[in-house]
Amino acid sequence: MSVREQLFVRTDGSPAQVAELAAKLIGGRAEVRDQQPWLLADTAQLVPGVVGEFGGPVVAHASEAAFRPDGEFEAPDAYDIEVRLWQTGGPRVDQATGADVEELAAAAVFQALAGSADLALIHVHNDDALLSAALPGTGTIAFPPGTTIYDWDADDWHGFVLRPAAGR
Repeated sequence: MSVREQLFVRTDGSPAQVAELAAKLIGGRAEVRDQQPWLLADTAQLVPGVVGEFGGPVVAHASEAAFRPDGEFEAPDAYDIEVRLWQTGGPRVDQATGADVEELAAAAVFQALAGSADLALIHVHNDDALLSAALPGTGTIAFPPGTTIYDWDADDWHGFVLRPAAGR
């Protein structure tokens, strides 16, 4: 399966703790597969009427900033945990509406975490499209189409995306 939806979370918690929290919030489950915590849910719990299973591994995220030129950064750089999400056993596109099931399901997980936990997080689609961000004490924002994770779009993030601290 290719990963088209990613949530990046800033936390001192472990991947297993993030998987457990998210599972509780969405009525899903956290389990261990290949020694990795996974978040899983029936897709219909996230996108009504759509069959399948949605989820994926929850892993520590290591920034690649050290491998980039000085001053260059990407939106996920300051986030500690990556939740990789995809749909199995069901459609990736809603036949009736043409909607992207994976994007909708990931947005539901994002909203559950943003609304119920004191976490900074971002939702990335197709590796580089920045869809939304949540910042504790500030709220959430949905970015306009075409907003990317790359530093040239940083002004469009309106302060909702955390920037990496020096040495982090």
